[in-house]
Amino acid sequence: MSEVATRIPKPVLRGLHNATIKRNLIVSGVLCTVAVIAMKVMHNDPKVRDYAEFYKTYDANKAFQRMKDAGLLQSVKD
Repeated sequence: MSEVATRIPKPVLRGLHNATIKRNLIVSGVLCTVAVIAMKVMHNDPKVRDYAEFYKTYDANKAFQRMKDAGLLQSVKD
């Protein structure tokens, strides 16, 4: 009977709260860093690349003339 009913060791509670907070801060810092890098790579970089590609071939005068010919600009008269 003594082999079955052994004593369970007491849990170490001294400093547990500080250790848990430290671990949670480290995990949250790593997760925030991963989220920022993922957002940059998956959202911002493609957007910047698309804008750069669009403005390589964009002609403002041609777009103005197209809007003027369509009658969208009321203040511009021929």
